[in-house]
Amino acid sequence: MSLEDLFGPQPDEPERPAREPRPEREPRAARQPRPPREPRDPKPPREPREPRTPGGGGGSRTTLILGIVAGVLAVAVVAVVGFALTRPSDSAQPATSATAVATDDASVPASTPSSTPSPTTTAAATGVAFSATGFTLTTAAGQPFTYRWADEPAAAVAALTAAFGAPPTQRTQAGNGSTLPDYTVYTWNGFSLFEMVPTATLTRADFSQPAYALFTANEVGGVPITAEFGLKIGMSAAEVRALTPAPASETPRASGSIRFAFDPQRSSFKNGTPSYSVFADTDGADGPVGTILYFYAPQ
Repeated sequence: MSLEDLFGPQPDEPERPAREPRPEREPRAARQPRPPREPRDPKPPREPREPRTPGGGGGSRTTLILGIVAGVLAVAVVAVVGFALTRPSDSAQPATSATAVATDDASVPASTPSSTPSPTTTAAATGVAFSATGFTLTTAAGQPFTYRWADEPAAAVAALTAAFGAPPTQRTQAGNGSTLPDYTVYTWNGFSLFEMVPTATLTRADFSQPAYALFTANEVGGVPITAEFGLKIGMSAAEVRALTPAPASETPRASGSIRFAFDPQRSSFKNGTPSYSVFADTDGADGPVGTILYFYAPQ
């Protein structure tokens, strides 16, 4: 089907005239070169910025950092002060250990001061008298204080401190780690009391020598110290031999001194009660007697 069938007959289109030829373009004139640019003046230097004020953003950040640092320092100071307040004092430290000294060579070495229990009596002491089972402290008024070798030492230390008018120095004498325990030694000027340090396997009640004593002066703090058999510090060897009863034995020692023993048979440990012998050590072959000792030495 053609267009004429749809829209009817179409008019004839007029003929288009022929185009005239375009005139030729004239050639463009050559461009003139641009003159060179004049150099620009240098820019003036920028003025320095003014510092930020404390209220600005930078100041807030600095304040925050300083606050954090201050908080950390405060915590550190609190920790140091707390450590200093909770640190144990030097007085709580144990007594200094000393070189082991056998009972046969007991002496009075240098010691370190220590605190003792407060005495419970103010009555003036009139004397300390030794026996096989301990010693008795007598006073001008009140009941005498009696100490047995197996008794706990606190009351004895307090009573002797009151009697002698001064606290003792204290040290530890090491034992052998098995059959001989360590001893805490309480020393006044001229008087020493040795008290064993109990262990789980060695107690005061089960040991034959829970304590022993020696003295090197006839008076301590104005209080007379009395041994049995008439023994006194300062006696010559001849005077000791002349005592009644006479010493049971005398043993020369490597140092040139002599150890006299009195009634050695009474050293015993029966029914939990220790009984000791008496010994006198001279400072030379002829005396004088420098130390009197009470300790366990069975024959």
